[in-house]
Amino acid sequence: MGGHNAGDIASEMAVLQLGNSWSQSGFENENIQSVEQWFQSHINEENKRIYDAANIFKDLQGMGTTLVAAAVFEETTLVANVGDSRAYVVEGSSITRITEDHSFANELKISGQITEEEAMTHEKRNTLTRSLGVQSSVNIDFFYFDNTGKDLLLLCSDGLTNALTENEILSILSQPINDTRKADALIQRALENGATDNITVCLLDIKSPFSNKKDHSETEGGDLNGIR
Repeated sequence: MGGHNAGDIASEMAVLQLGNSWSQSGFENENIQSVEQWFQSHINEENKRIYDAANIFKDLQGMGTTLVAAAVFEETTLVANVGDSRAYVVEGSSITRITEDHSFANELKISGQITEEEAMTHEKRNTLTRSLGVQSSVNIDFFYFDNTGKDLLLLCSDGLTNALTENEILSILSQPINDTRKADALIQRALENGATDNITVCLLDIKSPFSNKKDHSETEGGDLNGIR
């Protein structure tokens, strides 16, 4: 969380610990609901770890982080999020936001008190209503979508979405270049647009994620018993 003590440490704790726990887990003969339960349990474990560290060490007081995560099955993708990091899915010439921001402005939009346009410029659009490490437990939102016809899954921090519109994101993701160059281009364009926050981008091709069964356990998106 920008503007708070040790936000980078909270973020690193969440990603490394959650990733390490995932790498040691297996879901043979399990369904996607079991992965939701896994996310529920382990994200709360990392939330408590960050919360406890912030309360023990003075230089870490107030630290916290947002989180967006995804597990891709052959037919369905599960997305979990806390905060205002986002998940998008690209299908052909369209882009769809999967997650809802846990921000003060977005809560006002959902309740009908302000419009989408007003939420984008609201003075509290970056004020979070939910994040990891602020309380001893955290509520997690879960979303499912059918992979049929989908091309790309984008997970990103608000450093990207505060600097680029969805149309700008789609324009870059539609270019005839590989996914690594697309991710780099997103970050570069955000910087050119004056982004001042940290920018994180994770891009996954979900058109045919299981066509290659080689082990890529050292990379994000490696196969794990039919889950990526």
